[in-house]
Amino acid sequence: MGTPKDAINRTRRNHALEHATVTLLLERGVKPPLGGYSIPSGFFIWSSAPADEVAAASREALRLLKAGHSGLAVSPYCGTNWVASVLVGGVAALIAAGGRRGFWASARASVAAVAAASVLGKPVGRFLQRRFTTLPDLELVEIEPVQTLLEGGGPVNVVWIGANHADEDAPAPQAALPAAPPDAPRE
Repeated sequence: MGTPKDAINRTRRNHALEHATVTLLLERGVKPPLGGYSIPSGFFIWSSAPADEVAAASREALRLLKAGHSGLAVSPYCGTNWVASVLVGGVAALIAAGGRRGFWASARASVAAVAAASVLGKPVGRFLQRRFTTLPDLELVEIEPVQTLLEGGGPVNVVWIGANHADEDAPAPQAALPAAPPDAPRE
């Protein structure tokens, strides 16, 4: 079963693969709504793309991440960026208000919050993704068959991609993957 740390690292690896998959789907012309959610045993993709297209994108994303394209693990659309923006804005508002009450203190705090969140939210979010919420080390990860869990009621399908995380202590495979093609997304 593993420890809580193992579950967190599996989720972080799946989160990296989820981001790379969404990036490739967008590059291939898949239109929103498009999003994902990672769990220790895989990740969900909400998309109008058919399961075979999501499976192909996830396999290519895995190949690219294994080949060293770790920049694909960080997404400008990640919820981590939203959380970072809210936290940065909240801290800026508290500092700007300085414990004072009233209209002008609130106005200063609001302006500071919006400015700080606008300027610092995405860089802080990218840092948090790189350091805490994604882990592009996918050497021991394999894609399992993609399953469509929910269809109908509109153009959105929920597709689950299982990731088989081999024993964390097992030696890494010796076969090297070919380098990414020149037109592949890079960091």
